[in-house]
Amino acid sequence: MISAPPSPAQAHNHSAPSSAPGDFRSPILILAPLGNDARLASQFLRDAGLPSQICNSVRDLCSRQAGADCGALLLAEEVIDSINSHTFTQWLAGQPSWSDIPIAIVVAGGGDSAIPRRRFLSAFGKSGNITLLERPFCPGTLVSTMEVALRSRQRQFQVRDLLDQNARDSLALAAQAQALLEASRRKDEFLAMLAHELRNPLASIGSAVGVLMETPEPDTTSWAVDVIDRQGRQLSRLVDDLLDVSRITRGKIELHRELIDAATCLENACETARPWIIERGHTLLPSIPRGALWLQADPTRLEQIIVNLLGNAAKYTERGGCIWINARREANSILIDIRDTGIGIPADKITGMFELFVQGERSPARSEGGLGIGLTVVQALCQLHGGTVSAQSHGAGHGTTFTVRLPAAKTTPATTRASAPSDTQSKPSISANGAGARILIVDDNIDTAHGLARLLTRRDYHVRLAHDGPTAIQLAHDFAPTAVLLDIGLPGMDGYEVAHRLRSEPTCSDTAIIAISGYGQEADLRRSTQAGFDHHLVKPVSLDKVLTLLASNQSK
Repeated sequence: MISAPPSPAQAHNHSAPSSAPGDFRSPILILAPLGNDARLASQFLRDAGLPSQICNSVRDLCSRQAGADCGALLLAEEVIDSINSHTFTQWLAGQPSWSDIPIAIVVAGGGDSAIPRRRFLSAFGKSGNITLLERPFCPGTLVSTMEVALRSRQRQFQVRDLLDQNARDSLALAAQAQALLEASRRKDEFLAMLAHELRNPLASIGSAVGVLMETPEPDTTSWAVDVIDRQGRQLSRLVDDLLDVSRITRGKIELHRELIDAATCLENACETARPWIIERGHTLLPSIPRGALWLQADPTRLEQIIVNLLGNAAKYTERGGCIWINARREANSILIDIRDTGIGIPADKITGMFELFVQGERSPARSEGGLGIGLTVVQALCQLHGGTVSAQSHGAGHGTTFTVRLPAAKTTPATTRASAPSDTQSKPSISANGAGARILIVDDNIDTAHGLARLLTRRDYHVRLAHDGPTAIQLAHDFAPTAVLLDIGLPGMDGYEVAHRLRSEPTCSDTAIIAISGYGQEADLRRSTQAGFDHHLVKPVSLDKVLTLLASNQSK
């Protein structure tokens, strides 16, 4: 390849190119099968800081360049015939769009080339990036030629990297677009479900009101009141679920932990879910040992977890099915299993069951109800307690088992505490007598205010109404109420300001101020306390809760 070693002067002047080589890492593959040409060429290139690899054959050359980022090829003309008959030419033709691998071919000078130029161009013309080095040449010429080739190849690699990055960016953008489309689809489905779920109870309430207006007979009235009460509670649950999702997505849920026997919460949850279970003709079989399920947990949130899972089981179990709830302690954990004979979950759907707005298969002919957020709330509440929830099913038609695993309390009471009295025992009678106590109701919703006033008047409370803040303050000054039921979202002067001003009224020094509001998040509760409220009830409020607070205030 290099026909004769250079003279000392030539070696001094031409041992390296005039410009310093770049940071070349891709090797130059050398194939020169005769004499020491390959070894000498490789030595000169390495001395100049250019990486090189000697190939023993055409097969070896093809193997190396196919498996690595080859910088350039340095070939002796003696191998052209063998390369022309090899798959190497097919590789050249099949290079990616960014690639035009530089090829330097050492040929005999003058007219002494062993291969006619026309035949050579026919063999390698498709590459288009060919340099001929005529013998004899000095090492500096070889190094300079290969530096140019490597720089050309580096620019090709830069183009490749840009194309790869663009491809990755395109894939990422496509994935983001797909995710946005999926989120939009699920949002649209959720809004459709929300409209459906809100219309159902509203339609039932409207029908009951219509019946009351046309035929106000005792039997009809009892039925209508039951419908309105039940559907009103359903609307309240939907709103609570939506608020919980909002709190979860913003990380605003706070737990109020205490040492509890989970059995009490589980039994309360069964009672809450019993109407749905009875309505669908299911059988509920609980196995809940008392005194063995001690947790450091928020009892309200634990009950919510189980109510949601029981409601899910009732919803997706065919009429007349069976639902089991079993609780036990295993090592340092409390396990709660809720198993049903329902429609089951396909294996490919189990992992996504806890995602927001995901539901089982629905159709207009089979509408199980709900917003697809209950299991998301369950998972979030379990995680906040340091636990987990998982689902198992043997497939469609084979039922489902949800397992809640929570860390057991490290310490337990020496003796099991007596059961707390039930809600029905602690609530005052619906016929509780107000004994003439003075109640000021402040709410800009006229229907709400008048409805509550009618209920309290029938129980011998003396009631006054106001629909804005200034009127409420003037009435309080003249009326000296025993208690104020005060809405927060008032026009102009809000309920916080009204409460603050009432506290400065001499006639309200002993008045109980009770917030009745649609604002019920932790920050709202803290702010109402700071404003001077004694209690905070979230709409829609239970009359029993109102009567309980009024009765407790009267007893002071």
